[in-house]
Amino acid sequence: MAVWQRIAELFRRSKLDRELDDEVSFHLSMMEAEFRAKGMNEQDARAAARREFGGVVHAKEAYREERGAPQLENLARDARYALRGLRRNPGFAIAAVLSLGLGIGANTAVFSLFHTIMLRSLPVAHPEQLVMLYRTGGWGFHGVTSYPLYLELRGHSELFRGVLASGGVRRVRLSLDPTDRMEFVHEELVTGEYFGVLGVAPAMGRVFTAEDNRIPHAHPLAVISYDFWRDRLGGDPQVLGRTLTVDEKPLTIIGVAARGFRGVQVETHADVWVPAMMSRDNVMNVGMNWVFILARPAAGISQGRLQSAVDAILEQYLEAHYGKNPNLAFRRMSMEQRFEVRPAGVGVSLLRDLFGKPLTILMAAVLLVLLAACANAANLLLARGASHRREVAMRFSLGATRARLMGQALTECLLLAAAGCILGIGLAWWGAQQIVRFLPGAATERLDVAPDAAVLAFTLVISVIAVLLFGLAPAWRSTSVAPAAAMRSGSDAGWVAGRQRFRRVLVVAQVAFSVILVVLAGLFARSLAQLHGVDLGFRDRNVVAFSLDFPSSWKLSDRTAAETRMVSQMEAVAGVSSVSYGFPGPFQMGMSSWTVRIPGSPRASVEPVTVAVYTVAPRYLETIGSMPVIGRDLDRTDTANSRKVAVVNQAFVREFLQGEARPLGRILSFDDESTQIVGVVRDIPHQGLREKIEPTVYVPVAQRKGLGGAPTILVRSGLATSALLPAIRREMERLGGQVSMDEPKTLAGAVDESIFQDRILALLGGCFGGLALLLAAIGLYGVMAYATAQRAGEFGVRLALGAQRGDVLWMVLRDALLLVGAGLAVGLPASLAASRYVGSVLFGVKPGDLTSFAGSAAILVAAALAAAFVPARRSAGMDPMRALRHE
Repeated sequence: MAVWQRIAELFRRSKLDRELDDEVSFHLSMMEAEFRAKGMNEQDARAAARREFGGVVHAKEAYREERGAPQLENLARDARYALRGLRRNPGFAIAAVLSLGLGIGANTAVFSLFHTIMLRSLPVAHPEQLVMLYRTGGWGFHGVTSYPLYLELRGHSELFRGVLASGGVRRVRLSLDPTDRMEFVHEELVTGEYFGVLGVAPAMGRVFTAEDNRIPHAHPLAVISYDFWRDRLGGDPQVLGRTLTVDEKPLTIIGVAARGFRGVQVETHADVWVPAMMSRDNVMNVGMNWVFILARPAAGISQGRLQSAVDAILEQYLEAHYGKNPNLAFRRMSMEQRFEVRPAGVGVSLLRDLFGKPLTILMAAVLLVLLAACANAANLLLARGASHRREVAMRFSLGATRARLMGQALTECLLLAAAGCILGIGLAWWGAQQIVRFLPGAATERLDVAPDAAVLAFTLVISVIAVLLFGLAPAWRSTSVAPAAAMRSGSDAGWVAGRQRFRRVLVVAQVAFSVILVVLAGLFARSLAQLHGVDLGFRDRNVVAFSLDFPSSWKLSDRTAAETRMVSQMEAVAGVSSVSYGFPGPFQMGMSSWTVRIPGSPRASVEPVTVAVYTVAPRYLETIGSMPVIGRDLDRTDTANSRKVAVVNQAFVREFLQGEARPLGRILSFDDESTQIVGVVRDIPHQGLREKIEPTVYVPVAQRKGLGGAPTILVRSGLATSALLPAIRREMERLGGQVSMDEPKTLAGAVDESIFQDRILALLGGCFGGLALLLAAIGLYGVMAYATAQRAGEFGVRLALGAQRGDVLWMVLRDALLLVGAGLAVGLPASLAASRYVGSVLFGVKPGDLTSFAGSAAILVAAALAAAFVPARRSAGMDPMRALRHE
């Protein structure tokens, strides 16, 4: 009989049993009739028929085993037996499920984020073949490079089967109809080879070709995503040829991308793809780095060979474009650019570069939590097995095999793990969402961390591993019973001692895991505290920041008028003390780099140097709470027609003016235009608390060059943020629908967001360390409670012979301290190795920080004493005579 037929028959057993009863009755009646025909009376014939047929029950059982699936039936019976046992012991069941659920949930939550950022493959053809040419060195953000360099690489067909460039995903204005109000969508600027190199076919229409990306602004075309077509355009079958207005440019839809494809960027998804040559007039600027480059190497080209080849290409390219530049500083910085050939099958991710190592650390930490949870569950099972020892012995005596009893024990473990898995998935879904809240909002606008098939498979695997880790050893030991000895009272001392030794080993392991996690939590907490102690150079409280977004067709005069009007409107709001704006504001990411000569400077009088430049409006420094330490702030008298002035930071004075006490009046030369220093301001770590503060110059917005990008409006107010936001939105409406803004946030929030990885490590490290510590304390309490119960007679004798209660109390606490000491002896060296691995993510704290290690050891000792105190006190307070009578 086929296996599927056997399984199917399990669901119609009642009918088959009735048919079997009828068939057996028919055979017996026929045999009885035969014997009556031979002259027997009815009673003798019936007896003879039964003797001839054999055991009816045995025959039925043999037939059932033949027709059914005995292994599945045994599993079902074991599951029912286990469920009854768990119902009788709800405390044990709840403790075990919670331990496993927390361990599995923590692992699944972190893995959901880890998988999304680090492992999830792009939905493209053969993603494992894709590589990214990641630029390092030079200026600007790493990873991106210039469009002309992309064209240079594309020409090397001996190295690549195809090369594509992407300008990344950005938020743009879109109108589906000229009469509609503008809304925001996400656009990705791509080259004509984009879809072809990725191997993404259209769901409808066609995708770009190289011909669609040749002449700037000559091909106003668009490919839209399947999700955008379905959700925003209602799945319109006549969508091809329809016009979208994107950033005031009419684009004709020529295709719909394949379902499930959302671009190459992990953190955010594209709604619309547009040819890169539609982007800007200076797209061919060799010094403007703005595109990611992905490629498919030619057949037979190894990564090492490809790395050597692109190194040579880049060296020749840089020499041709920058080798003769008269600006030595600029030439040196330009020639430092390098390419790293990286696998790109998992897409492009800015967050991966920022958060990759911390996420790997968290993944290792939650695995330790799972191990601690499994050790705790194993301890619970061992304690439960001790109470069922005589039951197991009785079942052995009645003929049960060890394999059968182990199967029952493992079935119970499987049920506990299944319940823990279900609980863990729920906790993981909630936990992953909470973790994402700590990530930078702009970088994770559409980050999808909902558990998918891969995450659920991971959860299933770790659940199975958990069953093996916490189930096998207790199942083996619980069935290591000599039936005759187990049935005799007082004969189990050796067996109990062996069981207790194993439970002690589990507690030592739990303590060791806890040591590692608590030490790491202490290091991360101290690192975060060091970051919070960094001098910001301004007062970040009570300041709200938001950026304005103007139509691309607006001229500089239009933008300036809107900026000035917004400042005036906000200054009129009750409770607002100061308003200004800059390009950009503090901790808003981005800056401009200018070259400058400084007459009389030892370093910059002849050869120009590069400095960070922020273009700011009047009262900028006052608004952010960073008044100049020398001189004055930029004000409304610094107009375009006045003498050019600037404020510099203290790092500028130290590096280029030798710490001059009164640098006011010194002249800076930007492109041979003289600018006078009128003030010195404190150092502000604009690019992050971890970054070195660069020499910085603040210039008036009235003297800016070009459009300057999106201004960051800064509002200082005594109002609560919730009370200020309605006023901001009301004033935005007064500017008109053409001007929009991003979501306002406080400067304090921007500072916190800039150290998101440190905050996550400190928070989750503390949670995981606390959880492991709690599990270790529970395990230690269980071991000590069981040990003291077994030694009740011994303690009774000691107390009866005159021992002090304090002596008994110390004996129990000493045993607990010995277990913790053994755990510390194992865990502290492992913690030192782990701290060295995480050293690169720490700030202001050494990996072997004595305070963190000593504090962690003290916390564990205190937790051990607290866990052991209750059983110790119970033992010290027992009645000696009652203990002796019980013994």
